[in-house]
Amino acid sequence: MEFILNNKKYSIINHELYINYLMVDSYFRDNHSKYDYDITFDFIDPLLEKEKIEFKDIEEGTKALEELIEREEINFIAPGVRIDEHLNGNFKISYQDLEFVNVNVGEAIPLLIALNSLLTYKPIVTLTQIKEELDYFLEKFRSYSDE
Repeated sequence: MEFILNNKKYSIINHELYINYLMVDSYFRDNHSKYDYDITFDFIDPLLEKEKIEFKDIEEGTKALEELIEREEINFIAPGVRIDEHLNGNFKISYQDLEFVNVNVGEAIPLLIALNSLLTYKPIVTLTQIKEELDYFLEKFRSYSDE
């Protein structure tokens, strides 16, 4: 999948995008989040219902995600998000007053998915609470790479 943001072209392999959705779904579904949100992605449910996950299951989930994207029923980039690249190759992701700096490539897509999920969550989540949650999300995400 390719997308343009701030006049710059980015790309991600579709199954990588699916895996990123799976990670964000797990973060919220398994209550790793700082606050309690009922955020899940229905297209992930068939994978979670399996006892043993095989690569073909990831392929099927990826196809389901691709169909949702084609029908414009899902979008991981909220309108108004800005991505700027630092000199070190990492990113600054901004939305209104929110700013996340030095976000590496592996963190950017999950952060964008989580941000969009919180921005569209009902009841409305304040920007302050979104900032707290996403700082916590990044902290948790980075702690896995430290282990």
